[in-house]
Amino acid sequence: MNELLIREYLRALGRKGLPEQIVLCGRPYRLERRFKHNSVSAVGLYAADGDRVVLKCYRRAPALVVPMEWAGRMMAAHEAAMLRRVWDVPGVPRLRGRYGRTGLVRDYVPGRPLTRRSPVGREFFRRLRGLLQEVHRRGMAYVDLEKAENVLVGEDGRPYLIDFQVAFAGRSRWLLRRMQEADDYHVRKHMRRVMRARLAPEEVRELKGRPWVVRLSNLMNVPYMRLRRLLTGK
Repeated sequence: MNELLIREYLRALGRKGLPEQIVLCGRPYRLERRFKHNSVSAVGLYAADGDRVVLKCYRRAPALVVPMEWAGRMMAAHEAAMLRRVWDVPGVPRLRGRYGRTGLVRDYVPGRPLTRRSPVGREFFRRLRGLLQEVHRRGMAYVDLEKAENVLVGEDGRPYLIDFQVAFAGRSRWLLRRMQEADDYHVRKHMRRVMRARLAPEEVRELKGRPWVVRLSNLMNVPYMRLRRLLTGK
């Protein structure tokens, strides 16, 4: 089996990819930009008369001969449920609805992913903490703040959380609290990385300190990342 065929099997939608057009409430939206297509999901930007939305389709294609659409349905249902919990929280894109069996559509937020070079300051991170506190107040943990690109710096300069695929809202209050602590740590980590040159040494020290749940998660991610690089070359 050649490398190209292996990579097609690793793609969430296989060879087909995202549709060129979708219809929402009787209105056709055309594909404007493909953001990503990996083994878990495909994400694209669609536009219609000035309105823009994001379509996220979870896994439909089989992995070799193993059916995987069931996993895509579960992941789409989970993220849709998480977005409904925070539907009125400023800083979270509004869920527009489901698309097919493994997809969902949400508002598009113009902006750029947070990086070490993002031109943001203390006010941005103060707002990010407030946004996260509101998510926590809804009985959730965001969980996926390890990746800075899940924090969007909007064109208005405000923070947005755009990906709720692994957000947690389980019944265990103890586990929920540990995950919320990890969320808080990652906000501090990103602030330290982005603003390090503008922080006093004592502020840098105060922003350090990883909860044990973060250390455990990092340890468990090592085998996964090695396998992913082996299979995809990324």
